[in-house]
Amino acid sequence: MDRAGGRTEKLSDQLPEAGFPRGAGVASAAGLALLVLTALFCLLGLTTAGPIAALFDDTKPVVPSGVATAQRRDAEAFAKTVGASATSAAHDLQAVADSHMLDDGRSLGTLSAVYPSWRGIALLEAASRTLIDAHGEPVQADALAGADLGRPTVRPYTPPGGVPLMLSTVPLPGGRVLVASTALKIALPPPGGALRQHLRLVSDDGTILGNVGADVSADAETRDLLGTAASAARAGSGVLTGAAATGSVPFAAVVAYAPVTTGAGALGLSVVTATWLPADTAPARWPGLVPALALLVLALAGTILLRRGLVSPIRRLRDDALAVASGTATGPVRQAGTIEVSRIAAALERCRLRLRDDELEPRKPRGIPARLLIGLVMVSLLSWSAAVFFTLGQHSAQVPATLVTEQGLRLARSADALRSAVTSGLTGLRAAARLNAGKLMIDRLAGDPAFRSVYVLDPAGAVSQRAGKPPLRDGPLPADSPTEGLHQHNTSGRLPVVYAHVRLGDGRALVAEFDITRLTQPLQSAGARVRVVDEADRTIVDTHGYLAFTPLADPALKAAAAAARTGRPAGQVDDDTILAARWVASRGPATALRWTVVAEQPIGALGVADDTLRDRARAAALLTVVLAVLLGGWHELVVVRPLRRVAAAAERVAAGELTETVYPQRQDEIGTVASCVDMCRQALVARPPAPVAERRLTGSRS
Repeated sequence: MDRAGGRTEKLSDQLPEAGFPRGAGVASAAGLALLVLTALFCLLGLTTAGPIAALFDDTKPVVPSGVATAQRRDAEAFAKTVGASATSAAHDLQAVADSHMLDDGRSLGTLSAVYPSWRGIALLEAASRTLIDAHGEPVQADALAGADLGRPTVRPYTPPGGVPLMLSTVPLPGGRVLVASTALKIALPPPGGALRQHLRLVSDDGTILGNVGADVSADAETRDLLGTAASAARAGSGVLTGAAATGSVPFAAVVAYAPVTTGAGALGLSVVTATWLPADTAPARWPGLVPALALLVLALAGTILLRRGLVSPIRRLRDDALAVASGTATGPVRQAGTIEVSRIAAALERCRLRLRDDELEPRKPRGIPARLLIGLVMVSLLSWSAAVFFTLGQHSAQVPATLVTEQGLRLARSADALRSAVTSGLTGLRAAARLNAGKLMIDRLAGDPAFRSVYVLDPAGAVSQRAGKPPLRDGPLPADSPTEGLHQHNTSGRLPVVYAHVRLGDGRALVAEFDITRLTQPLQSAGARVRVVDEADRTIVDTHGYLAFTPLADPALKAAAAAARTGRPAGQVDDDTILAARWVASRGPATALRWTVVAEQPIGALGVADDTLRDRARAAALLTVVLAVLLGGWHELVVVRPLRRVAAAAERVAAGELTETVYPQRQDEIGTVASCVDMCRQALVARPPAPVAERRLTGSRS
């Protein structure tokens, strides 16, 4: 190495440059890597088949994951309904035992008037299981073989050719046992459109106790799935999906299952459902291919532009600045196409000539601003983001009419469950009044989680007996109120007050206030945000938290609720949401509440392929916007502003302003150039100059 090269190398060693994240070329290199990863995400993520399936397997229609999960939730809701019917019968039997009604010599026929849902009642001798008395349909005592009649028992039973029944027993004093049979509710709401459903009740030994809905006898695959589900239900709930049938809209059988349980444990029953639902088909196997290639081209072109137009000129300027500062420059400082670099190069060239006492030949720097180069790259990336957002990102998910119908039926089941909950509360109140069991019955009613408070009102409206929390309503019942019924007490306030009442015949009334938070439980199975509103669209119950009596704000929801009140079940797709509405009750005691249930189901929760593709496209567009801003800000802070500061300082030194020290603000190529400019300043101050590479300069920071 010659002496001049050694002096330049020695000076370079005195000016160390830090690594990542410093350096003029780090931002463009990191940006290229991040954009390549984003392009890879577009290639593999913007596909409805999934990245692994798209690479190694044919795209096959599949039922969206959210739809399959909803079927499992439906099966669990059916199982809870069956379990609740069994629990209700057992609860009523225990109420009879606690009232000592039969000890007073009253007949079983009296119980039939109190509990009309009991299809048959029998009084047995516990030890010999012989019949003492019976009323209604015959109770098959043989079905209780092996049961411990010394404690309350619930056991399913299906008579030959009959409907599934639940036999409930409770021990009575004197070695007697009271048995009641109730029908199990396994009915499906009437199907709509092309929706096919099948529901069956299966015992643990595989016996089908009852089934309703579509016929599956000719569908071998569905029969196999139903059998597998019945066996698996003993261990818990789940869902199975069959192969999609061929056709313009392929349908697949989704089989869900759940065990039936009560507070006392499993009943040895399972609910198994089968629903034929549309499977997703990909509109294009690789919809992200073109966006990925376009982004890759823009990333490479932008990186080449930045490297050749900005990074390479800065690095050439660094080499020339070291040569000028060390006194080894043999030629003029090279110009560049970027204005900031050209300004520094022109200033260094003037310093070089002055140090050599050559005639000054001022050169006017020319070039394009560095910000323009960076702006071009940012605009190209932002344009790509806008194109993806307004094409793939605006692709509306096509929700099959079957899914809209199914959401409406699911809401109908929730409305039925809510109606059953409030009606059952009134039924329990009516039974307590007829049994006339006094304080003991009031305490038992208050123990029901559905009620927050149970009390007796005297003719003046004062509370004479109470169990549970303090009442929220006060005063006597309205004079025009019927003998019994359900009521919503208020239309404003902190909490809705909903209650049931039964008049006792002596001017008094038995009143039970419902726990509003408990009324959300029958609505959870809808798998959506469900609100119960009164006739003025004020919110009474909301599964997602709410302020009481908040009016519906969405015009589409209000229109759906209004349509449901006319007896027309509403179900539609509004933007990104499936809306459904149902009238809670068109007959019976619950009609007095005049409630409507409305549901909002985001399409994104269904996992529909088109919707997933749209969400991923929007994510890719947003990510690229973030990267464009990041790259622009990174270059602005690390390259452009330091360059402009050094250019201004170099021009002052070249103009003869030698009193101000030029400090490097970053340990990178631009910092090295700043140090070299200051060395030239010192050399001009100390003319004739000494070889600056042979000493450590004190006027600059390393």
